[in-house]
Amino acid sequence: MYAQRIKKLRNQRGMSQQALADMLGLSAVSVGKWERGQTQPDIGTLTRLAEIFGTTIDDLCGYTAPARDATAAEANIQVMTRAFRQLTPDEQEKYIAVGRALFAHAFEPEARK
Repeated sequence: MYAQRIKKLRNQRGMSQQALADMLGLSAVSVGKWERGQTQPDIGTLTRLAEIFGTTIDDLCGYTAPARDATAAEANIQVMTRAFRQLTPDEQEKYIAVGRALFAHAFEPEARK
C-alpha cells in the first residue's frame, strides 16, 4: 500500500522522484523502487516522508485502525520489527532512548508534572 501512497502524495505536490530523493538525501532509484513495491523505506525514512507529506506513517502505509483486531496489531508489530532491524545499532539505541523517555513521561505521577 505504501508504494501507491508515496507516489500519489509525491504527484499531488508536483514533485519528481529526484526532488523527493534530494530532500531525503537518497537516490531517485530508491524512490522508484519504493513506488514499484520492490523495496520499502526504513522506519527513519518513513518518518521523514510523513513529515514531508504532512501525514502519518500509518497513512503512508495504508493502515487504518481496526476494531481491536489482534492479528492486525501483530502484523504491525512485525512490520515495525523488520524496520527496526534495518537500523544501525546507534540508530536503534536512539529509538530505544526516545521510547523510554516517552514511556516514563506517560506514566509520570501527576505530582511531578
